[in-house]
Amino acid sequence: MNLNIEYIKKLMGWCPNARASEARRNVSCENFDSDVPERAGGENGGLKNTGWFRKSSSRILLVDSFLTLTYLLVMIQLGVNVVTLLAGFFISLTFFIFGWKKQMQRYDTLAQKLVLDDSNKKNLYKKLFRIITLIFYATLFYWIFAGDLERNFLMKGTLSFFAGGLAFMWLGYLQILYWERKNHKTIYFDKKYGKWKNSYIIRERK
Repeated sequence: MNLNIEYIKKLMGWCPNARASEARRNVSCENFDSDVPERAGGENGGLKNTGWFRKSSSRILLVDSFLTLTYLLVMIQLGVNVVTLLAGFFISLTFFIFGWKKQMQRYDTLAQKLVLDDSNKKNLYKKLFRIITLIFYATLFYWIFAGDLERNFLMKGTLSFFAGGLAFMWLGYLQILYWERKNHKTIYFDKKYGKWKNSYIIRERK
């Protein structure tokens, strides 16, 4: 009799562990969903929890503030060469003015594609790196064979020049704030795909 009842239950698809298996399946699905970041719908989709640190402008601000504070502390100890400071400032200002339009177009493109691929700048970065390396070794060579007075002058002049060049970075920070205010949008960093490609999230300002 019992064998017949068990056979009938199997034919009807009944199983004493069916609910337990279903419960385990639901728990697994919930755990899987919890690991997947929530995405916002619409054309401005992306992570819902976009904080202050994820803003592109905030990251630029942190880098600029750190470098400015570092140069300020060092220059308090060594002093300032006004001539090279102004030279660095005006050179960086010139580069910024000529690159203003191109950078604004870069932000406009970013608002449409949400992904920036800078691999086309690879050769340019390599050339700049070689130039900087050459300047570094030339400065190091002069530093080794120069006297104390020349060393102090060289160090003070070099740091003052790069301190003036920080104007380029601060102007870049103001530029992204200007673009965001003009277009009523905020740029957030999303993900990094390798060395040259980054994705972003664009949100409408409320």
